[in-house]
Amino acid sequence: MKSLIIALVLLLGVSVGAEEDNTLSPQEAKDGWKLLFDGKTMKGWNAWKTKKPLTEGGWVVKDGALSRVAKGAGDAYTAEAYENYELKIDWKTTGNSGIFIRVDSSLTGPIFRVAPEMQVERLIGKGPKSLASLYDLYEVEGEKVFHPREWNSVRIRIVDGEATHWFNDKKIYSYKIGSDDWKKRIAGSKWSKAKGYGETAKGHIGLQDHNADVSYKNIKIKILD
Repeated sequence: MKSLIIALVLLLGVSVGAEEDNTLSPQEAKDGWKLLFDGKTMKGWNAWKTKKPLTEGGWVVKDGALSRVAKGAGDAYTAEAYENYELKIDWKTTGNSGIFIRVDSSLTGPIFRVAPEMQVERLIGKGPKSLASLYDLYEVEGEKVFHPREWNSVRIRIVDGEATHWFNDKKIYSYKIGSDDWKKRIAGSKWSKAKGYGETAKGHIGLQDHNADVSYKNIKIKILD
């Protein structure tokens, strides 16, 4: 019987032991991870334009993903703010978007005013404004492992301003906010006049509307305090 079940699973193309989207594995739950998106609702997310809970419109929940689907959707961000944490998130896009850290929700103007952005893009590109870079600051180290038109995974770990980013399970760069290297890069970037850039110790996580369809799922966080 067991061999018959395995044969049927393989025939149907189902992976044995595969985890469902937007759920925690027993190990993740044990390790203290929690979901920032349940795959069914927008609970826990705010609209940047209104600073109120996100509602369906330009952003929708479809096929288990939080998706920007219409012009004027605006940026979204977590209702809660976080300081020391590890973040995991999957995305796919037809254009351009971004994942923000250290968002200061008390500010007016654009969400990226002081919030570093990990670039989401449909083309690999080169340089610190390309796919998976920390926008205009840090370029991906080495070759980029990218899945065009498919799901890609991001992991960000930040503790006391010291951060490491992974893209599709490959470590791509590390940095220390406030270090000499950080200050030098800021001075040579478009953020040179952005007072307090990246310095919001306890900030929100944001998702960018950059006039392209983009979807996010499996958004998980582990507090490291």
